[in-house]
Amino acid sequence: MTTSAIIISILYVLCLTSPVATRSVGLVRADDKPGQKWLIPLMFGVSQGLMALIGYYLGKLVSHLFVAEFAPYVVFVMMLVVAVKMFVDSMRILKGKLLYTVSKEWDFILLSIMVAFNTLLMSLMSFCFMPFGQWFFLAMTAAGFLWSFFTVRIEFTPKMPRKLSFIEFSAAVFMVVIAILYLFTDLI
Repeated sequence: MTTSAIIISILYVLCLTSPVATRSVGLVRADDKPGQKWLIPLMFGVSQGLMALIGYYLGKLVSHLFVAEFAPYVVFVMMLVVAVKMFVDSMRILKGKLLYTVSKEWDFILLSIMVAFNTLLMSLMSFCFMPFGQWFFLAMTAAGFLWSFFTVRIEFTPKMPRKLSFIEFSAAVFMVVIAILYLFTDLI
């Protein structure tokens, strides 16, 4: 991989897992047990990696349906679908939606699976686009863990939805740019 491909791949992984940051802000309170401060990021990270793995194997099941010449266009469209979903989510965050109060462990698990849906969608196409190759699943796990680890302790304030919306909106813009680079250049 060239240096530019590595940088773009890192950006791609960070953008794809960015909804973790917007959903994990404020989930750990000061009175929570110390183990929860590690458990929540671990659940977010593992769910990103597992959804990537599930998407990869589901994608392999349907990969025979795609002609190799059309595969780049399918990946491009999927990236645009994920970017549009992230744009819509960023607007919903501004309106006060997609902000969660979670009280039970089961709720954390469900939330982490919901947040990993973008990863599942993009991993369906991983038979023709998988940055970092066999390390893709580990990269997704690490990125999900790190996003959550750094954001789960942030105190939620009334101004926070603007910042969270900006994170998701920026990730959506980068996804569109990466989709265009993927389709029209050989950088990736």
